[in-house]
Amino acid sequence: MAQSAAPDDSLSQFESVLQDPNAVAANLTYAASLQAAGQSGEAQQIYQKVLSLDPNNALARAALTSAGATGGQAAIAGATPPPSGTQTDYTLRLGLGYESNSARLPPVFSGAYPDAVGFGEFTINDTRRLGDTWWQSNLDIYGNAHVRYSPGDIDYVTIDSGPVFDLGGLGRLRVAASGEYALQGQTPTEGDHIPEFLFDAGNMVFNWFPARSQALQSVNLLVGYDHFAGGYNAYRSGVVMHATAPFVFDDLIPATHTQLTLTPGFVYNGASSPNVTPLPQPAHYLEGDLDVLTLTPLAEHQLGAERVVGKLGIFADAQYYDSHDPIPTNDRQDIQLIPIIGVRLVGFLWPRLQLDLDYRYDRNFSNDAAQRFADHIVSLIGTIRF
Repeated sequence: MAQSAAPDDSLSQFESVLQDPNAVAANLTYAASLQAAGQSGEAQQIYQKVLSLDPNNALARAALTSAGATGGQAAIAGATPPPSGTQTDYTLRLGLGYESNSARLPPVFSGAYPDAVGFGEFTINDTRRLGDTWWQSNLDIYGNAHVRYSPGDIDYVTIDSGPVFDLGGLGRLRVAASGEYALQGQTPTEGDHIPEFLFDAGNMVFNWFPARSQALQSVNLLVGYDHFAGGYNAYRSGVVMHATAPFVFDDLIPATHTQLTLTPGFVYNGASSPNVTPLPQPAHYLEGDLDVLTLTPLAEHQLGAERVVGKLGIFADAQYYDSHDPIPTNDRQDIQLIPIIGVRLVGFLWPRLQLDLDYRYDRNFSNDAAQRFADHIVSLIGTIRF
């Protein structure tokens, strides 16, 4: 790939890295494009980053050995990498949004529930070597505030941390402990206020990454214990499991960066409520997500940005609930379609700032009339990575 990459390819590959800073395949492609464009120093930095994510990556090792990069031999020999081998990414997102149907009400309801929302999110993704083991930790803090109607203002925090084990030809296995906490404030409605609720969970997370580059990115399993309380004294707790296996297909359309992600999944929810009979929640369900996003460079050094990128995509989510409870949600089927169109400004007024202006149409088709809704969403989100 390095031999055939054109200098301008590094710009489109950079867009792929922006979507997921810790994606090994995207970083390798970006590094190869930089190398082909004559930017050897920048390419070596990206290859070092790949080694911090995947210490046994053969492509990154070979590239660093060939270039004689500082610290490359230490990483290849399996010794503790230099400080550049430790990777810590900080991401801050601030945004505004408008929704035409923030309550996700079905068409049978009269009246409109538009709402404006402001939100902020801060994440830390850290990968470092502790002794002979690589360790990966993640922290996500989120909060929002609504202007008029909302399902409640939400504060959310999650943290996970654990080692990454080298399985040789079988790939890598990450085992992590995680915790979640969410507090949703009161929901203001016409003549009523639904009480706030809180949710917390303790989980074990298992991520298996295949040894060779392929469409299958990982196989993920979360096993945890959830606790939910609130909303007119509702109470529910129990064991939950969630399994996913994302497949990623890159560069489907020539001259654009088009990525298709297909994620089948399975959810088991064993949470029960001691004071509600029957349990008002499906026991388990199958799910499948299809996400297609095309990023097309439109202009350079325009609108105050280093690069202007057009965004066009669609997200589809299908869920089939299989419940043994005699309630209306038994065997419910939901199909949610969310087309998106937008503009991304990379390096807007500052090299580290990315600005996204998007329009989404969120539509849920369901065999349960109470779950059907349509919602128009406009959002403006600024992202800073440092």
